[in-house]
Amino acid sequence: PLTVWDENSSKAHWRNRKDKNQPFFSIFNLMVTHESMVWLKAKEPLLVDPKTVEVPPYYPDDSISRVTIARFLTNVMIMDKQVGEILQQLKDDGLYDNTIIFFYSDHGDGMPYVKREVLDRGMRVPLIIKAPFLAKNTTDNQMVSFVDFAPTVLSLAGIPIPKSIHGQAFLGSQKAKNQRKYVYGARDRMDSEYDRVRAVNDGQFTYLKNYMPQMPYYQNVRYRLQNPIMTNILKLKAAGKLNEKQLHWFKESKPEEELYDYKNDPHEMNNLAGNPLYIKKLFELRAAHQAWIKRYKDSAEIPEMEMVNTWWGGKETAPSTEMPIVNYTGNKVTILCKTKGASIGYRKSVNDNWKVYDQPIPIQKGDSLYIVAQRIGYSLTKTSTRF
Repeated sequence: PLTVWDENSSKAHWRNRKDKNQPFFSIFNLMVTHESMVWLKAKEPLLVDPKTVEVPPYYPDDSISRVTIARFLTNVMIMDKQVGEILQQLKDDGLYDNTIIFFYSDHGDGMPYVKREVLDRGMRVPLIIKAPFLAKNTTDNQMVSFVDFAPTVLSLAGIPIPKSIHGQAFLGSQKAKNQRKYVYGARDRMDSEYDRVRAVNDGQFTYLKNYMPQMPYYQNVRYRLQNPIMTNILKLKAAGKLNEKQLHWFKESKPEEELYDYKNDPHEMNNLAGNPLYIKKLFELRAAHQAWIKRYKDSAEIPEMEMVNTWWGGKETAPSTEMPIVNYTGNKVTILCKTKGASIGYRKSVNDNWKVYDQPIPIQKGDSLYIVAQRIGYSLTKTSTRF
């Protein structure tokens, strides 16, 4: 919706705000480490020697794996330099010292059998936070989930956290009294493929609930076939040249439950769910998963087409956000939209950024007012008037 960002493009920047004293919230998405860059940058020089990389046991240790991993790590080094350039811009603008910075990725690395998995390697991400109130060079081992980011930002900004919001603040004035005990993960649709899996992670153990145990671990995601490692693995599999650990991914079915101790089994190859020594941990994480389902429900248990048919009251097109109602009284304009959950934006010139409407707008004779309203998932409505 137009009311979400003042700018939304590769050129968006805090330097573009008209009032240099205005607080800002900027997000920079650095795409150089996206999985696609492994093949799109395949011919560019490497900054990492393929001979020095670590090859996980689920990959064949050959030149293709080593060069591809070196390419990925090279991209990470390029990304690191790009982050440094953004930090330098903050310093040049005199903003670095009082700016809170979150650095994170959106999943584990983008390589095959990592991305799209809800094992620890697919869910664990780097998270570095710099803030004026945080000591330098310190580590905090508390569990953090992505659903905690929104309440944490609200907490840091001094904005009351709505009771309906998922997650809990881990910093700021509204920091949760108790640290998170578990992080939850979900795997459903992956492009054209799907496999319903739920995960619970407690900082050492990963529990998996496979709702489609009849399906293999491996999903033939066509987009991923562009990765040289992926095509090489499939070629070696067809030739019967993969070992037992490398073939694990291609088992025709999987157990209903899995349990991995990734501190002692970092590649999560040894399923402990059937080991009586870990029955207590299995029961604990199983109960945590069941409690999560009971609290939040799980829409993915509904077959996809049944779910689609319930959208928009069974109609094929999205409903429209109702037209904003504009009232003019005493040189001020109030705006109302009857669509529940809709946000309202306005501007006085087509050259201005949209502003979120939250209180009556002062207006003068001759002013123009452009108004939009939209609920996410609904179509946008627009109106304009001149005073």
